Amino acid sequence: MDYPLCERFGWDATRIQDRLRLLELDDAGKMRRGQALQDKVIAPNIGRIIDGMYRSLDGIEEFRRVIDKPEARARLRERQKHYLLGLGIRFDEPAYFEERLRIGAVHQGAGVPQSVYQCTFQGLQGLLIDHIPEYIREDDGAFEAMLRFILKITALDMSLAVESYYMAGISDLAQSLDNERDKIARLHKLAVTDWLTSLHNHSYSKRCVAAALERASAEQRPLCVVMADFDHFKEINDAHGHLVGDDVLRIAASRMLSAARTGDVICRYGGEEFLFVLENTDRREAEDVAERVRARISDDAMHSHDTQLTLTISLGIARARASDSVETLIDRADQALYAAKRAGRNCVRFAPNTGHSGEASV
Repeated sequence: MDYPLCERFGWDATRIQDRLRLLELDDAGKMRRGQALQDKVIAPNIGRIIDGMYRSLDGIEEFRRVIDKPEARARLRERQKHYLLGLGIRFDEPAYFEERLRIGAVHQGAGVPQSVYQCTFQGLQGLLIDHIPEYIREDDGAFEAMLRFILKITALDMSLAVESYYMAGISDLAQSLDNERDKIARLHKLAVTDWLTSLHNHSYSKRCVAAALERASAEQRPLCVVMADFDHFKEINDAHGHLVGDDVLRIAASRMLSAARTGDVICRYGGEEFLFVLENTDRREAEDVAERVRARISDDAMHSHDTQLTLTISLGIARARASDSVETLIDRADQALYAAKRAGRNCVRFAPNTGHSGEASV
């Protein structure tokens, strides 16, 4: 079978494999991940994904100018559906490269600015990521694998469209790949970061505790978690408003980071509640960290919007047991936190080291 664009731009079998290798799409599981993307993300949501693409495109004047008739929109919608249903399937074959190269050539012939379909690829990345099902998001490894594959396969398609648009090879591919790697890192950071405090978010906190428990058990090293909650924080919001409250949370998050050690993980667990994951840390060291955090929060007033506030924090510590799950470990730290609240707040309390049967901590 003839592939005229592949032949025109020099896409033989060797160059195809070189491009896949550069994008790290040449491993044994590559086709399985493409089929998983189709089965779990695209096929169940294809109508919504296409609707999302149209909402984005309709905001671009050049798109509305070129695609200005209902029949043209209907044809484009059908082509988009065909494209999506082939995304990531048999992408190591010349037929896949030929179709992607044709995208740039068709856009050039129709007078569509390159920026339009580049923005479309960027929007498509976001739409595919948004439709990753929740059960995959809850699995750190599966979510990371799916996220990486989406970014890589759309990067492959965009690079081919750009190359055919300019009728020449991509001379700055290395820089493009560096940008894609940075994009992976940025999107991963967004997926695990709390928007207000820039600490890790609730979803990441549980995955982090699970991974830390596994390492602690395998390496026979101590692990402690700390639950922390600001005292009477609702009164700040009630008296000064949520803008001040948000500002105080940002300041407090910065202070917590400055009091913690390199390698300690701090997550915003919810509202004004925070979770610390302290690996290779015994009770004494965990209490030292918690006390530093408590002092760092309360010793100096915070200034926000012409308001000066003094904030205190209560902290509860639990050391992991051999039998702990994520839930039991966090629950014991939470109980220790409530013990600190009952003790008058602005203090640190430690959960008992052993359970009812005297089980040892890791």
